[in-house]
Amino acid sequence: MKLAVITLGCSKNLVDTEHYLGILVNKKGFEITTEVKEADLCIINTCGFIGDAKEESIESILEVVEYKKSGKLKKIIIAGCLAERYADELLAEIPEIDGIIGTG
Repeated sequence: MKLAVITLGCSKNLVDTEHYLGILVNKKGFEITTEVKEADLCIINTCGFIGDAKEESIESILEVVEYKKSGKLKKIIIAGCLAERYADELLAEIPEIDGIIGTG
């Protein structure tokens, strides 16, 4: 299975993303792709502290949802601060989200 990751926000998110990749590639056998349209799973590591960062995170989620609706993408996982702070709202408003992971 192919995995795409979108990392937004602070440098801690980059570290968390590297942690997710290590587990999913080394232990679960995922192959990394830089193209969401080629992925089976996409993890979006979000930021939820600054207004512009929240907006960028929501826009990224909605863009990825379109790939799920029209293509190969099977699962969308939202990670990071926005996911942790607004999990219930995200799941209620965007039913295409398959899972939420808080901060690492």
